[in-house]
Amino acid sequence: MSATKTFLLELHCEEIPARFLGSLAQDFQSAFQNWCHQHHVGYLQEGEVQPEPECFYSPRKLAWRYRGLMAIQSDQTETQVGPPQRMCVDESGKPTIQGEKFAEKWGVPFSAVRFEQPAGKKEPCAVVTVTKAGRPTVELLQEALPGLIKGLHVPKAMRWGHSEFEFVRPIRNILCLFGEQVVPITVDGVTATNTTWGHRLHHRQHPEAVKVATPEAYEAALETAGVVVSVDVRRARIAQQLDHLAAEAGGRVVADAELLDTLAEIVEFPKIVRGDFPAAFLELPKEVLVTSLREHQKSFCIEKPDGTDLLPFFLTAANRMDDPAGFVKAGNEWVLKARLYDARFFFAEDRKLPLAGRTEKLKALTFQRELGSYFDKTERVAQLVETLAGRLSQDAAHRARAVQAARLAKCDLRTLMVGEFPELQGIMGGEYLKREGAHEEVWKAVKEHYQPAGADDAIPGTPMGCLLSLCDKLDTVAGCFSVGLIPSGSKDPLALRRAGQGIVRILWERGWALTPADLAAAALGAVGAKATKPAAETTEALLAFFKDRVGYQLELAGYAGSVRRSALAAGWADLADLRARCEALSAFAEDARFASLAQSAKRIGNILKDETADGGFDEGLLAQAEEKVLAQQLAKVEAVADQKALLAALADLAAPLEAFFNAVMVKCEDAALRAARLSLLHRLRQAFLRVADFSLWQ
Repeated sequence: MSATKTFLLELHCEEIPARFLGSLAQDFQSAFQNWCHQHHVGYLQEGEVQPEPECFYSPRKLAWRYRGLMAIQSDQTETQVGPPQRMCVDESGKPTIQGEKFAEKWGVPFSAVRFEQPAGKKEPCAVVTVTKAGRPTVELLQEALPGLIKGLHVPKAMRWGHSEFEFVRPIRNILCLFGEQVVPITVDGVTATNTTWGHRLHHRQHPEAVKVATPEAYEAALETAGVVVSVDVRRARIAQQLDHLAAEAGGRVVADAELLDTLAEIVEFPKIVRGDFPAAFLELPKEVLVTSLREHQKSFCIEKPDGTDLLPFFLTAANRMDDPAGFVKAGNEWVLKARLYDARFFFAEDRKLPLAGRTEKLKALTFQRELGSYFDKTERVAQLVETLAGRLSQDAAHRARAVQAARLAKCDLRTLMVGEFPELQGIMGGEYLKREGAHEEVWKAVKEHYQPAGADDAIPGTPMGCLLSLCDKLDTVAGCFSVGLIPSGSKDPLALRRAGQGIVRILWERGWALTPADLAAAALGAVGAKATKPAAETTEALLAFFKDRVGYQLELAGYAGSVRRSALAAGWADLADLRARCEALSAFAEDARFASLAQSAKRIGNILKDETADGGFDEGLLAQAEEKVLAQQLAKVEAVADQKALLAALADLAAPLEAFFNAVMVKCEDAALRAARLSLLHRLRQAFLRVADFSLWQ
């Protein structure tokens, strides 16, 4: 067995956009692992664990390290098939010229040739097994790496000068080691060495390249030169520094996982600096400050320990080991202050006109070509809110406030603040209404009606916010379906699946007695004449869409596949009932009686496969004790309403059912008795279907 070595490749480039780094690193890792498998250089001795490949990247570097590559490729044994036997030997069994040529081609004596009938051949053919000695892995790497690098998928490829090589940015240096040996490759005129380059500031005092003696010394060598090459290490250090500096200021960091990832990708050395801004800006809404600092300065805000208000500090990345003269801090404070002055100006200008005064301006803002403007959408959503609020509440004042919130929900789209920060849609409308003295239910509903924005986002915290969010998303989904804009495959440019999931989540978590069929009918009624597709066709598509979203909700809730399949098949329109059935099934699946019960349910389904219920059942016709006991027990089951109690009652049927099938011939010759027994089984199946279709339980 060949000894193993560690392979390291680093491409040092001009600054690579952060959005490309992760995908490029993963693309090469996948391609290289496939290459190792194809060329048999990545296997260790049997029983040993193959080390995980490591990816490193920073703004100017893409690097990969693989431990445990074989120093010499494994010997390769191949079976080669040649001409038919009749062409390789004559009648006396001596080799023909063609037979000798075949053996000569593969470098073996003719005595090594055997005759077999390979798969797909109609007659015996010449066959020879050739063992090819493994080559040094460094030679294979030298041949393969330039092609693997050139084969990387680059979203926006570029060329420089007269070169035909395309890449995301110019390659300035290549570090390529196999153990201590340099793999002599050349890509776009750049030849690999055992050196690399660190942080630009480091090389002002140390102009020479950084030597890397072995692949294992890679991270340490670069850290001394001011570069932390692991994005995971940078992220962890940034998070630690953020928490430390926020605590020093008497607060805590406003959590933002996406911004943390961004900072880890755009810096080479994770150094966080805390700056100040005038406390007067704290009069702006918290969301405005957080968004302005995140979008314009890639900075974190610090909030009070209780999470209520912000403190007049921010945290940003310096991308250097220190800030001795305070230039990084001062520069960020200067730029940030200008940004906050802009935000304060937008906030003040927007408040000069009441939010309701922007309603007419929504007519000039297109929602969707066939569905009209945002003014049209607002009218539809208000109609939906009025319809559904009437089913959920008997309080006329509450329903009136819900309609008011619907009519104001989109008005902030015409504000300066949302024009600058589109992600503040809804939030700014709620903040402006709050300052105008609107009812708390109204401004909160407007502020949170875009929730949930994703699978990890919470639904609105108020009932009115949930209703407004549901109606807004429902109008979007039903309206788009009604004009033929239906997601297919992986294509969903209007994020209709996300909107549909939001609808299902609100119904699921609120427990409202609103079925998808009810919602589809109400929404299509609001769309009215703007629909271009037949109502029946759209309704069918919507219900299939919602069923798929409900199934995904069950998956998100963590139910097992057998629970999801069987419960959905028994009915999904009432989400509260579906949830109760899934909970009951999940708990009951551990019961010792469950396996017998599920098997009996499947057996009933098989017996009734080609039978139809006649609608009548005469218990007096039942003759045997086992079927009489079963009928009596079934009557008790049919009287139970609660799902958990129903499953418990069904569980009590396990023993009577087993006794019934052991003693009773259902399809007997007596027509009346046979009909009674089949009717009994039909009733049993309906009892099972109140919970699940056990034929799908696997």
